[in-house]
Amino acid sequence: MRKARRLFKKLPLFAYTYMLQDIPDYTYEQFLDDLRIRRQGKKRKEKSYLSRYGRFGAMCQFIKLYEQTKDIAYARKAQDLRDNMTKPYRLLIRFKKLRRELYYSPLIPYSQIKELSENINRCKNLTEIEKVIADFDKYPHPY
Repeated sequence: MRKARRLFKKLPLFAYTYMLQDIPDYTYEQFLDDLRIRRQGKKRKEKSYLSRYGRFGAMCQFIKLYEQTKDIAYARKAQDLRDNMTKPYRLLIRFKKLRRELYYSPLIPYSQIKELSENINRCKNLTEIEKVIADFDKYPHPY
Protein backbone atom coordinates (compact mmCIF):
# COMPACT_ATOMS: atom_id res chain seq x y z
CA MET A 1 0.00 0.00 0.00
CA ARG A 2 2.78 2.44 0.91
CA LYS A 3 4.66 1.65 -2.26
CA ALA A 4 1.53 2.22 -4.37
CA ARG A 5 0.93 5.60 -2.75
CA ARG A 6 4.55 6.66 -3.05
CA LEU A 7 4.67 5.73 -6.73
CA PHE A 8 1.34 7.42 -7.37
CA LYS A 9 2.65 10.65 -5.83
CA LYS A 10 5.81 10.58 -7.95
CA LEU A 11 4.44 9.21 -11.23
CA PRO A 12 0.63 9.15 -11.24
CA LEU A 13 0.34 7.95 -14.85
CA PHE A 14 2.78 5.04 -14.59
CA ALA A 15 2.37 3.95 -10.98
CA TYR A 16 0.11 1.00 -11.81
CA THR A 17 2.47 -0.33 -14.49
CA TYR A 18 5.44 -0.17 -12.12
CA MET A 19 3.38 -2.00 -9.49
CA LEU A 20 2.54 -4.68 -12.10
CA GLN A 21 6.26 -5.21 -12.78
CA ASP A 22 6.90 -5.86 -9.08
CA ILE A 23 3.70 -7.83 -8.36
CA PRO A 24 2.46 -9.65 -11.52
CA ASP A 25 -1.00 -10.67 -10.18
CA TYR A 26 -1.77 -7.13 -8.91
CA THR A 27 -5.19 -5.93 -10.15
CA TYR A 28 -6.31 -2.41 -10.87
CA GLU A 29 -9.04 -2.71 -8.17
CA GLN A 30 -6.34 -3.57 -5.62
CA PHE A 31 -4.34 -0.56 -6.78
CA LEU A 32 -7.32 1.76 -6.32
CA ASP A 33 -8.05 0.18 -2.94
CA ASP A 34 -4.45 0.83 -1.86
CA LEU A 35 -4.77 4.47 -2.88
CA ARG A 36 -7.97 5.18 -0.98
CA ILE A 37 -7.75 6.98 2.35
CA ARG A 38 -8.35 4.55 5.19
CA ARG A 39 -9.58 6.82 7.92
CA GLN A 40 -11.14 10.21 7.92
CA GLY A 41 -9.39 13.04 9.72
CA LYS A 42 -10.95 14.23 12.94
CA LYS A 43 -13.12 17.27 12.57
CA ARG A 44 -12.23 19.86 15.12
CA LYS A 45 -15.07 21.89 16.50
CA GLU A 46 -14.22 25.46 15.75
CA LYS A 47 -14.37 27.94 18.56
CA SER A 48 -16.39 31.03 17.86
CA TYR A 49 -14.30 34.16 17.45
CA LEU A 50 -16.86 35.92 19.63
CA SER A 51 -16.02 33.77 22.65
CA ARG A 52 -13.34 36.22 23.74
CA TYR A 53 -15.92 38.95 24.36
CA GLY A 54 -17.50 39.38 27.78
CA ARG A 55 -21.10 39.20 26.61
CA PHE A 56 -20.64 35.81 24.90
CA GLY A 57 -21.25 33.67 28.01
CA ALA A 58 -24.38 35.59 28.95
CA MET A 59 -25.68 35.30 25.39
CA CYS A 60 -25.20 31.51 25.49
CA GLN A 61 -27.04 31.32 28.80
CA PHE A 62 -30.00 33.24 27.39
CA ILE A 63 -30.05 30.98 24.34
CA LYS A 64 -30.17 27.91 26.60
CA LEU A 65 -32.97 29.46 28.66
CA TYR A 66 -34.89 30.17 25.48
CA GLU A 67 -34.46 26.58 24.28
CA GLN A 68 -35.73 25.27 27.63
CA THR A 69 -38.68 27.62 28.13
CA LYS A 70 -39.47 28.94 24.62
CA ASP A 71 -39.91 32.38 26.20
CA ILE A 72 -39.27 34.95 23.47
CA ALA A 73 -37.90 37.47 26.00
CA TYR A 74 -34.79 35.31 26.45
CA ALA A 75 -34.25 35.17 22.69
CA ARG A 76 -34.55 38.96 22.43
CA LYS A 77 -32.10 39.46 25.27
CA ALA A 78 -29.63 37.08 23.58
CA GLN A 79 -30.06 38.98 20.29
CA ASP A 80 -29.43 42.30 22.04
CA LEU A 81 -26.24 40.91 23.56
CA ARG A 82 -25.17 39.61 20.16
CA ASP A 83 -25.81 42.98 18.50
CA ASN A 84 -23.66 44.77 21.10
CA MET A 85 -21.06 42.01 21.46
CA THR A 86 -18.05 43.93 20.15
CA LYS A 87 -19.13 47.38 21.34
CA PRO A 88 -17.67 48.77 24.56
CA TYR A 89 -19.79 48.69 27.70
CA ARG A 90 -21.37 52.07 28.38
CA LEU A 91 -22.42 52.86 31.94
CA LEU A 92 -24.43 56.01 32.47
CA ILE A 93 -24.28 57.29 36.05
CA ARG A 94 -26.93 59.76 37.14
CA PHE A 95 -26.77 61.20 40.63
CA LYS A 96 -28.85 64.28 41.29
CA LYS A 97 -27.55 66.77 38.69
CA LEU A 98 -24.40 64.79 37.93
CA ARG A 99 -24.29 62.77 34.71
CA ARG A 100 -21.25 60.70 33.90
CA GLU A 101 -20.59 58.11 31.23
CA LEU A 102 -18.09 55.31 31.71
CA TYR A 103 -16.79 53.14 28.90
CA TYR A 104 -15.25 49.73 29.47
CA SER A 105 -13.70 47.17 27.18
CA PRO A 106 -16.06 44.61 25.60
CA LEU A 107 -13.63 41.88 26.73
CA ILE A 108 -14.57 42.31 30.40
CA PRO A 109 -17.03 39.63 31.52
CA TYR A 110 -20.66 40.71 31.49
CA SER A 111 -21.16 39.57 35.09
CA GLN A 112 -18.49 41.99 36.36
CA ILE A 113 -20.06 44.94 34.58
CA LYS A 114 -23.49 43.95 35.87
CA GLU A 115 -22.10 43.70 39.40
CA LEU A 116 -20.45 47.13 39.04
CA SER A 117 -23.76 48.60 37.91
CA GLU A 118 -25.61 47.06 40.86
CA ASN A 119 -22.96 48.35 43.29
CA ILE A 120 -23.25 51.86 41.84
CA ASN A 121 -27.04 51.76 42.14
CA ARG A 122 -26.77 50.87 45.84
CA CYS A 123 -24.63 53.92 46.61
CA LYS A 124 -26.15 56.78 48.61
CA ASN A 125 -23.71 59.59 47.84
CA LEU A 126 -21.15 60.69 45.29
CA THR A 127 -18.07 59.64 47.28
CA GLU A 128 -19.37 56.07 47.50
CA ILE A 129 -19.88 56.02 43.74
CA GLU A 130 -16.33 57.29 43.16
CA LYS A 131 -14.97 54.64 45.56
CA VAL A 132 -16.83 51.81 43.79
CA ILE A 133 -15.55 52.98 40.41
CA ALA A 134 -11.99 53.35 41.73
CA ASP A 135 -12.12 49.84 43.23
CA PHE A 136 -13.29 48.42 39.93
CA ASP A 137 -10.63 50.29 37.94
CA LYS A 138 -7.90 49.26 40.39
CA TYR A 139 -7.77 45.71 39.02
CA PRO A 140 -6.52 45.12 35.49
CA HIS A 141 -9.13 44.38 32.85
CA PRO A 142 -8.50 43.33 29.25
CA TYR A 143 -8.60 46.21 26.78
